[in-house]
Amino acid sequence: MTEESQNRQSGNPLDEAAEDLSASLTGEVVEVRNSSVGEIQGGQVRMHNSAARTVRAHALKMDESAVAGAQVDSLEMHDSVAGAVAGKTVSIHAGTVGALAGERVQANGVTVGLLLAGQVEGDVKTFLSPQAAAAFGAGFALILGMLGLLFRRRSR
Repeated sequence: MTEESQNRQSGNPLDEAAEDLSASLTGEVVEVRNSSVGEIQGGQVRMHNSAARTVRAHALKMDESAVAGAQVDSLEMHDSVAGAVAGKTVSIHAGTVGALAGERVQANGVTVGLLLAGQVEGDVKTFLSPQAAAAFGAGFALILGMLGLLFRRRSR
């Protein structure tokens, strides 16, 4: 039995979404293995043991890879690292992401710096939530304001 038919039988919605998106795209399928590239654009992009500065794709599958920034409709990430990701449907297994924005996020063993998501399922550890970011920003602004007042008084 092929991997594609096994995925269809298992009912993985990400695989089905990736196939549907790829079928409707005029973009091409791009596969990157054991390489480092600047920019990747394609309908369906597969990365294995590779690194990219930016990726724009409808569907991106990463295995043991790294990307600085990605804008995708569907992302499946295994044992990989990303700086910033914006996507509709995101599935991450054992990975790290600096900033993640997505409509639906499924995760298992994931650490995220900043997470903005409509729906989150699974085990996600966030470093900075939107509430914590707002509190940090307010505290930083307060300290800057107080220092500004202090230095104005001393300069008179």
